[in-house]
Amino acid sequence: MDNARPWAVVAGASCVYAIASVAYRLLFHPLKKYPGPPLAAVTIYYKGYFDVIKRGGLLEHIKQLHQKYGPVVRIAPNELHFDDTKAFADIYAVGSKFTKEPSFYKCFGQDEASFGLIDVHASRIRREILNPLFSRRAVLKLENVVQEKVNKLVSQLLTYRDAQKSANLFMAFRSTTLDIIASYCLAKDFNALSTEGFMHPFLTSLQTLIPFFWVLRYLPFLIPVLMEPPTWIAQFLDSKSRALFDIRQQASAQIDVFLADPEALENPISRSSLLQEALTLLLAGSDTLGNTLTVGTFRVLNDEVVHAKLVEELQNAWPNKDAIVQFTTLEKLPYLTAVLKETLRFASGVVTPLPRVVGPADTRIGDWHVPAGTIISMSSTMMHNNADVFPEPFKFAPERWLGLDAKDLETYLVPFSKGPRGCLGMNLAWCELYLIFANVFRKLEMEMHDTTVEDFKYNDNFVPVYQGKPLHAAIRERST
Repeated sequence: MDNARPWAVVAGASCVYAIASVAYRLLFHPLKKYPGPPLAAVTIYYKGYFDVIKRGGLLEHIKQLHQKYGPVVRIAPNELHFDDTKAFADIYAVGSKFTKEPSFYKCFGQDEASFGLIDVHASRIRREILNPLFSRRAVLKLENVVQEKVNKLVSQLLTYRDAQKSANLFMAFRSTTLDIIASYCLAKDFNALSTEGFMHPFLTSLQTLIPFFWVLRYLPFLIPVLMEPPTWIAQFLDSKSRALFDIRQQASAQIDVFLADPEALENPISRSSLLQEALTLLLAGSDTLGNTLTVGTFRVLNDEVVHAKLVEELQNAWPNKDAIVQFTTLEKLPYLTAVLKETLRFASGVVTPLPRVVGPADTRIGDWHVPAGTIISMSSTMMHNNADVFPEPFKFAPERWLGLDAKDLETYLVPFSKGPRGCLGMNLAWCELYLIFANVFRKLEMEMHDTTVEDFKYNDNFVPVYQGKPLHAAIRERST
């Protein structure tokens, strides 16, 4: 019996602590006045249930909570989510001193990359080093890299014109964006576009990996094993997991070549940081843009009027389809630009709310006073689906970007986020969107195969993971 007493004391103390924690969070916590489910106020695992058990169901649940509780909801013991356009501007403002929330960004295993840097000052220094590589000037200088891959995409899709099967556009676009970002950042071609059916192992394994990020968020001790497996473990991995490891090794080799040049960077970055930056760019540059291209292509093909207007504009501006048309020419086409902006509104890029920590002092977010130390966020989908800003938000309507108030609407278009931590590769992304979209719709006739809007329902796994069948289309060469 004596041996049992210490355990009884520990168990009793644990119970008292748990009860006290629950009471504090419900009755005395600084966020006690904010509405939300009581269980969410008690434990972070309320979110974990929807992230992990419901497999990316948190965002949809948050939308339901806003319908019930209003524009601000307490979704965790120390976390608020907003559905208010001014709140978004305050959370992700230029010059903001809010830091990224560490536990969220840690789950991606990229804490030395600019994406994962928590401290605002450290992030600013890193971005000052990297920004010139992704400036508009740099992108225009390397536009030929993008155009080369776009030409290859078109030629590979044309191999399906006499085939009895349709082309997998979902994977074709991902293959294109992967080859572009690898060539642009690492001067290495992964030849994803040459892979049969566009099923490059890195891309197929990435689709498997993405849902596991939420598991890592709640079980962080697994991060080193899954994100940076030692070589002796990697040899036992299955083919999909092995593909990610192989890409990491290839990126690592390219980093070593880069660092062999003493003049490679005026402000040197550590080897591990460079490797993480490269891997982050490969992941983000292939997946989010691939999603956007897929969504936009579906929406255009699904609307005969939009499709006809887009093709007509491209044919008028580009009479000889075999000629090369520059990015700077394409971005002046009003209807193409409107289609791309509406595509970005629908696709949203990253759909998960990106959490920030209020500080160093209390602040106002929208119309609400928020204590320092509070975690705050707002999903970009809330901005993009706001009916006050975008009437009929679930209608694909490029014309909304052609009206007199179109410039004002751009304030609420946030697929690349806003503020000091916005997307580093935004200029490159715009170049890819214009060149890929214009070339595909100018040179190809596509007819969707067995795809409906239901296929684009998604789970929130940081990026959207679609529940339905991948977008397929029959391909023919456009005659004129």
